Amino acid sequence: MQSSEPQASLPLVSVIIRSMDRAVLGEALVSLAQQSFDNVEVVLVNAKGGQHRDPGANCGRFPLRLVNQGGPPLSRPQAANAGLDAALGEYLAFLDDDDTLDPEHLSALLKVLQAQTELSVAYAGVRCMERGDSEQKISRIFGAPLYSTAQLLAGNFIPIHAPLFPRQLLQYARYDETLETYEDWDFWLQLAQHAKFVYSNQVTATYFTGGTSGVSPQAPDMEAVRRATRALFAKWMRLTPDDFKGICDLYHSASAEVQKNQAEIALLQAQLQEIRSSTSWRITAPLRWLKTRLK
Repeated sequence: MQSSEPQASLPLVSVIIRSMDRAVLGEALVSLAQQSFDNVEVVLVNAKGGQHRDPGANCGRFPLRLVNQGGPPLSRPQAANAGLDAALGEYLAFLDDDDTLDPEHLSALLKVLQAQTELSVAYAGVRCMERGDSEQKISRIFGAPLYSTAQLLAGNFIPIHAPLFPRQLLQYARYDETLETYEDWDFWLQLAQHAKFVYSNQVTATYFTGGTSGVSPQAPDMEAVRRATRALFAKWMRLTPDDFKGICDLYHSASAEVQKNQAEIALLQAQLQEIRSSTSWRITAPLRWLKTRLK
């Protein structure tokens, strides 16, 4: 359902796509064209360099601008900064060229932001699916509230296309072009120093696995993952005592939860063993066998 407000009265939302000119870009653009929010611009950054296929001047009913046409290849952080510099919107979002957004994604996040009384970043849940899976099975959901910066320091669980944030935050953050990977994680950490992250409690975006978007903890090149992790943590070793305590608290909380689960499993196993050792269980064994055979 489209917004009933006149477009002129709506804030402009800029969605930045770092494009390697892959065939799947079309799916990402279609998902943007289907957004229910009425005032969107698409900033398509040619990250591969040289000549990008002409995407046209529009993405559905929204204007589209191509950045860095004929320019040099750009790393992911360089392409992100180029997009941020070119974007005109009051609110900003990213979308990788191999992922998609649900039609209500931007409108839902904007409502979350407009309900806040302090500087905030709104983010949605993201489902993970294998590209090309005809059954479209969901393998994982990235979606959880962020209670502290320590939680984000312990690991990034916010995909690049999950958040929407106000342009005002750019005075505090910029993509670190010295980072080869995990540049998005670093950017969220920068924003988290100055804004509250608010989870929408809705899953409105899709991350497709099996692509080539870069290093991830599930990537086969574990040495590349270790190098990327060391580079990021070297930058963020300036932990405050509260941050350090927060990470320790997260560890102890997780350990306690694991121990609780293990105790519950042990109790259930003991109860099951007690049932199987009982006289009634042994007496009814032929009936259970017969029922299984009849099925």
